[in-house]
Amino acid sequence: MLRQLAQRLPRVSSGLKSNITNTCIKSSYGTEASTSSSPVYVVFGAYGGIGSELCARLARQPGARMVLAGRDAAKLEELRNRLGGGAESTAVVADVLDPKQVDDVIGRAAELYGRVDGVANCVGSILLKSAHATSDEEFARTLQLNLTSCFYVLRSSVKRMMGGGGGSIALCSSAVARHGVPNHEAIAAAKAGVVGLMLSAAATYAPKNIRVNCVAPGLTRTPLAARITGSPAALKASEAMHPLKRVGEAREVAAALEFLLSPEQGFITGQVLGVDGGLGSIKAQ
Repeated sequence: MLRQLAQRLPRVSSGLKSNITNTCIKSSYGTEASTSSSPVYVVFGAYGGIGSELCARLARQPGARMVLAGRDAAKLEELRNRLGGGAESTAVVADVLDPKQVDDVIGRAAELYGRVDGVANCVGSILLKSAHATSDEEFARTLQLNLTSCFYVLRSSVKRMMGGGGGSIALCSSAVARHGVPNHEAIAAAKAGVVGLMLSAAATYAPKNIRVNCVAPGLTRTPLAARITGSPAALKASEAMHPLKRVGEAREVAAALEFLLSPEQGFITGQVLGVDGGLGSIKAQ
């Protein structure tokens, strides 16, 4: 069934906007709770370890409306089914590395719900290699997934928010952007770039009431990190690096993202929120 669904819902075309209507899975959950004042959220990388936890948290907000974006139609539909009836949601198949598709996702949210209040980019990767062992292709791909994706999401989001009274954008950096860890050169460079991007954008768009922040997790237990957390030796070494002597959980990072997206945090912008067990700021004993 999921295979048939994926065939019916191909990726968003990088061309005409009309193609996006063929890649949307609309749900009318929670329509009684939805009002014109209900928050509208867009989550890129929605079915990943952190993204799916964030979507679950946002779905529990009264009247929340969400657009879930990712490359795999079957995984998006599976996530939407897991969310249940707590929120109205629409899933859009899109590649965050295609700027036209990112524009289409944000445009679709505005078309369906009238505005966009909060956008999170949960797309990323992990590359644990020293610089001399990292190929040109690996470096370029790491920058694309972790930094370029944030730029595309930020650019599309602010274009919509500037005319709609503002909003909040939350990006994902990493503790390794602020704390030197061996064999993280490519990913550290990309995640440090996210911090720089966030700081400049926060300054640029503050007059438009657009808040831009990011979280900086330590090692987090997600499917993406399973190669590390699934190895007893690697996990033990990673736990020892974190002052709290454990790795993070996806729900903890998602909680920080939800906090930054919330309109209740309207006085927070230009901040890096470490969700890292102290890795980015203090020394482990």
